[in-house]
Amino acid sequence: MKIKGYICGEKKSSKIIINNTQIMEETQELLKKVESLFENEKYGEIIKLLSNELLSTQNNSDLYAWAAWVKLRQHKLQDAFNLAQASIRINPNNSFGYLMRGGVYHETDRDSKALVDYDMAIKLDAYNSYAYGARAALFLDSKEYDEAISDFNKSIELKKDNKRVYINRGNTWWYKGEYKMAIEDYNIAIELSPNDELAYLNRAKAWNKIGEYEKALIDINKSIELNANFPFAYIFKGDVCYAIGEFQESIKNYKVALNLDLDGEERSVEDKIKLAQEAIEELKLLDESSVEKVEKDEKLRLEKEIDQIIISIRDAAKSKVKMVAHYTKLSVADIYVKKINVKMHYSNAIYMNDPMEGKVFFDYLDNDEITKAYLNGEKRTETSVYLGSFLPAEDNNGEVSHEDELVMWRTYGKDENGKEASGCNVVISSDFFKLNSSVDDEESIPMSDNEEELLNVVYVKKLKSSKEITNDNKDKIEPAIVQLRENLLKLIELRNKFQKRDDFYKEIENSIFKRLSTISYLFKSADYNYEHEVRVITYVPRNSDNIKFREIDEPNLPCKHFYIESYNDILPHIKKIYLGPKVEHYQRWSLYLDYEIRQRVKEGMTVVNPSSIEIIKSDCKFQ
Repeated sequence: MKIKGYICGEKKSSKIIINNTQIMEETQELLKKVESLFENEKYGEIIKLLSNELLSTQNNSDLYAWAAWVKLRQHKLQDAFNLAQASIRINPNNSFGYLMRGGVYHETDRDSKALVDYDMAIKLDAYNSYAYGARAALFLDSKEYDEAISDFNKSIELKKDNKRVYINRGNTWWYKGEYKMAIEDYNIAIELSPNDELAYLNRAKAWNKIGEYEKALIDINKSIELNANFPFAYIFKGDVCYAIGEFQESIKNYKVALNLDLDGEERSVEDKIKLAQEAIEELKLLDESSVEKVEKDEKLRLEKEIDQIIISIRDAAKSKVKMVAHYTKLSVADIYVKKINVKMHYSNAIYMNDPMEGKVFFDYLDNDEITKAYLNGEKRTETSVYLGSFLPAEDNNGEVSHEDELVMWRTYGKDENGKEASGCNVVISSDFFKLNSSVDDEESIPMSDNEEELLNVVYVKKLKSSKEITNDNKDKIEPAIVQLRENLLKLIELRNKFQKRDDFYKEIENSIFKRLSTISYLFKSADYNYEHEVRVITYVPRNSDNIKFREIDEPNLPCKHFYIESYNDILPHIKKIYLGPKVEHYQRWSLYLDYEIRQRVKEGMTVVNPSSIEIIKSDCKFQ
């Protein structure tokens, strides 16, 4: 078990553990023995040794803190909390006790309390490298990357041989997009621990981001050599093979991963296999065409460059928001709480209500040939992009909040009959969108490019003679779109060498549609800039078993509405439920929702803490 991203398991300094002026010789020997057992991960022996009777007899703050650490590693959080409390009660000036209690708070998503305890641990012992590392991990989880880097730096200054701190600082650089800095930290981690399979895998992910695919594969193979049962290494090897066009090899590695313990990520890997199979079918069609090899190779080269540019735009748009607001009908909140294992639905992009959805992007590209090619491809190929739209619950360090906002209640918070402000707002932690990619609860693996990720909508403002992006990250997005336009025009130039009736001509238009549909819905008019909207935009293979439908009965419409489900269950990530200002019988709804949440815990959903989910009546004055 980690102290939420920061590793518990390195040798602690004697400054934290042993205070020779305060403890008896017998207790010193016990502490040394516990430390030795902990280093060798013999947690069961520690628990036997530190029995309740012994702890009570010794009445030593450090022994209680050690016992708390073991329980934290075993994810027995209530036991860990009680032991940490005892440690602090015996010695209110023991940094170790606050560090352990902070770890429990962090694991249970009580981050503000965790921060208070980590601050206290540092205040009591300014040389406690582990406390700085734990606080850094808290900042990393909160996407406060600069603060995380600062604390990781201090932790390393105090203890330079902890390879886990270098891995975690490297992960922080990775999330900041500073991939070369990340590689430097992974290099040091590997020097300190040459047999750490995770350090090699994380470095491979950084190599991949800067296009060093051969180096990425060398590191992945080393990771697999060190641990042949490491599923995430096979998944990422599949990703790299896919990126370089080795689709059969990617499928082979994905299938190996499926036979290992994926901890619920099977669906993601199954879709990766479908994507690779789809790419193989496209290659087969290309091979069967009568087009010259040089032209086939040019098409593949341009498509690869376009894919990389699109990835860079999505990277630049990644959101750092900590919680999102989901305004919806009360009946939807009812569904979220009344059953175990309920997912959120992301609908196919064709169901978006705004007729301008997806068109702003093409206005910004400002090229009729690209737009026509996209539309021609759209006529031949059904859309396989699925969307989820949200608003930041808090943005800009709390300066902007959409948790309880009148304009949002009017626009989105409606009931089944369209009555304004009669719906609800479900506030969700951004952790909901993360795939579980931890290995052994020690270090975290950076997310890959095609997982469920939150993206900031890019807002485009029309000027008299031009258009401009208004987002803060426009310095990264605007040049990328210039590159994208250039490569798209080269692809169209290649298309124009053929007749409209030729398959190669049509394949290029289909390719343009498929690729641009994964990004066009990221762009909106700056008229909506006040919303600060964030979205999940996911391409799903058309033959995916994960595409589902619900029956509808509406005039002149097909009877099926298509959607995909989120990877994670939603209830464990709900933080608040706001009831709209015009909700009737809101007290009954509040009582009902609270009851249903508690029932799910009784049914076994132990990761949910009912007391941590607030059910609140809106304060907005609705006329």
